[in-house]
Formats: sequence, C-alpha cells, structure tokens
Amino acid sequence: MDTKQLILEKTLKLMIEKENTLISIREISAATGIATGGIYHYFSNKEEIYKEITERYYINYYKINIDELRKIKGNAKEKLHDVMAEIFKQKETGIKIETIDDEIDYRIILAILTANGFAHENFQDLCQILLNELKELFTEIIKEGQKNRQIRQDLPTEDLVESLIIMYMGIEYKWEIYLIDDMISTFEDNFNLQWEKIRFRE
Repeated sequence: MDTKQLILEKTLKLMIEKENTLISIREISAATGIATGGIYHYFSNKEEIYKEITERYYINYYKINIDELRKIKGNAKEKLHDVMAEIFKQKETGIKIETIDDEIDYRIILAILTANGFAHENFQDLCQILLNELKELFTEIIKEGQKNRQIRQDLPTEDLVESLIIMYMGIEYKWEIYLIDDMISTFEDNFNLQWEKIRFRE
C-alpha cells in the first residue's frame, strides 16, 4: 500500500473509532507512524484528507458500473433479478479497506461521511446520472422482455420501470436508514412479488 492510501485508510479508521470526523493531524500522525511533515507532503491540509476520503469511500460507493451490469445474460426475469442482486451485493460489501481486518458494517462509514458527502459538489448530479442510467438499463431489459412475451405489454414501459426503481430505492433506503439485516434477503422476498405484477399475461 502506498503512503497516501495508508494515510487515508488510517484516518478513516480513526473516524470509525471516534464515530465522527474531528480528527487532528497529530492523531493521524500517531496512527500512521508518519511525521506531520510527511503527511503535509501528501496533503495540503486536513480538509484535503477529508475530501479524498469522502470521494473514495462515499461518492464512489454510490457509483454503479452499468456497462458490467449490461453483460448479465438470461431472460427478462433473470436479468432483472441478477442486475439488482449484484447491485445490492456490492452495496452491502462496500469499498474494501485494507488496513481494517475486522468485518465492518459499511453503514457506519456512510453515517460518518454523510454530511461531507451531501456537501460534495458533484453528489447530487451523480445521484441523478446513476438513477437515469439505471432507468435506461431497466428500460432496455423490459422492452426486450415485452418483445419476447416475457413482460406484460398492456402497461407503459415507463410505469414498469418506475415500479422497479421504487422497489430498488425502497430496499436501499430501508437498509441505510432502518438498518434491516441485509438487502439481499429483503430483495429476494420482494422480487417474486414484483415479477408477478409485471410478467407477461396472455
């Protein structure tokens, strides 16, 4: 691990232990074993450290690799299921932190970094872009499913997509805010019910 990454991870670990972002350069120096001068070699100030931590472990957390999800194969039901299951799996796992050996609930990191994340200049735009990309992917799968008589054709595609987005966002919200045990089992419980609403009808 390079020195810059070490500083970021050790600072984040301090934030987790203290359950806040009020960390001093002296504390970072003690945790990393790097002199304060060495820390300032990589970062101009503490705020710069916070900003990069927020980008790596909060902003990047909400990014979705749509191109990879498009590679998922199967019929419409299988694609919709596997796309959402993969997203929920990645979100539960979070972004790996090499210097933290113990398993950690990533929601702790999200809670600590939420204020900085919401204040990030690109966060709101990123959320809208990701939502639009996810809608586009669902639209592609649903239209293909309608063409192949796998998904009902008597409702507008937009309404079917919206129902999937609502389910997706609802599960994510419950996991982050209401602290349900896991997203995957909640998703599995809901998916078949959702599929019954959108499957093809003769």
